[in-house]
Amino acid sequence: MAMSGGIDSTVAALMLHNEGYEVVGITMKTWDYATSGGKSNKETGCCNIDSFNDARMAAVQHGFAFFAA
Repeated sequence: MAMSGGIDSTVAALMLHNEGYEVVGITMKTWDYATSGGKSNKETGCCNIDSFNDARMAAVQHGFAFFAA
């Protein structure tokens, strides 16, 4: 399950898990601000380090695997 760390993807993962599906959460950052013309220290919106941690925490609390890349 792709997990951004937001409420929608987290609830979807939890619903699947509660229905008995084997859920594996993953969060991927496929860009970096420096090479896309932004400042490397500006991480806002989806999938910053806080989002990774929120998604990981939800997975750990509910007992399914999580990977961040």
